[in-house]
Amino acid sequence: MKLDWTDIRGQQRAKTLLENALEMDRLHHAYLFKGLSGVGKRLTAHSLAAVINCQQRPEGDFETPCGECRSCRKIAGGNHPDVVTIEPDGAYIKISQIRDLQTEANKQPHEARRRVVIIDEAHTLTTEAANALLKTLEEPTTRMQLVLVTDQAHRLLDTIISRCQTLRFAPLETDDIQAILRERIDTSDAFDSVPSDQTVGLAAGYGEGSAGRAWQMLESGLLDERESLVRRVIDQRAGRPASLLDLAEDLGRSNDQLEAQLDILKLFFRDVMLLMAADDRDRLVNADLDDLIDQVTDGLSLEGAADRVEAIFEAEERLERNVNPQLVMENLLPRLQLEEL
Repeated sequence: MKLDWTDIRGQQRAKTLLENALEMDRLHHAYLFKGLSGVGKRLTAHSLAAVINCQQRPEGDFETPCGECRSCRKIAGGNHPDVVTIEPDGAYIKISQIRDLQTEANKQPHEARRRVVIIDEAHTLTTEAANALLKTLEEPTTRMQLVLVTDQAHRLLDTIISRCQTLRFAPLETDDIQAILRERIDTSDAFDSVPSDQTVGLAAGYGEGSAGRAWQMLESGLLDERESLVRRVIDQRAGRPASLLDLAEDLGRSNDQLEAQLDILKLFFRDVMLLMAADDRDRLVNADLDDLIDQVTDGLSLEGAADRVEAIFEAEERLERNVNPQLVMENLLPRLQLEEL
């Protein structure tokens, strides 16, 4: 993979700030890249490492990495000794990983202008690891560039945030997401046949500003099952607990797809809310399901639609806390069912 600065979509403000800092030789010793997952934070971090260390870049000038020199090739291949990515070991980033970082911080880079350390999913730092990292941030060295990447900045210590320069990465526009999806489709063997433009457009809508989420939805193959899923859920009848429990068991069993299924339900009811509140069909994500949306709109109040969206958000939060998926669905499904369509 070639790391080309110009290929980073939709993040011009963050890119411009980094370009200016590099050109003026005023890079902050530690950056915090925050924003939705799947909007280009990690790509920007690795591209920044390539820009800093490109052997064809004149010192003091900003240029996109050449992609051809020894440094660019190693960084793109993930085997540069001075570009290190720290990721969770299991569920957390542990203090031993930060201690290894501190040992390296006191050494000269092996072959790069500057060692770049990318701490991915920085919000997973244990308390001990976060406190150890704080010491490194308080005693910066010109030998090392730190980049913390997170989509949950609220979980970081305030003292860590205050010692980083924060760059907010914006949600991506739908057109940018579609372009990213098509580029990935061209190099992927995940599909038996090339997804249609309509399917790519739907996936981009489901991404809600995140190309990563859109890709997951496209790859899941669930887009073609939206109407079936929605009907199964909203057509559950009160007074039939056995049927509801069966459906909860069925959905809870497919744990790897449950997040995507909840997204489908959430965006469906959001479309219902949008149509009821603004009567704007052009903004519907599930515009091809307009007949079903109309049916639900006729039998539901705006408050009822909002309650269902909120219930799905709560279910997603419970899943993040590792609550049993079947129990989550047993709690959620009665809150989504309609008496009749």
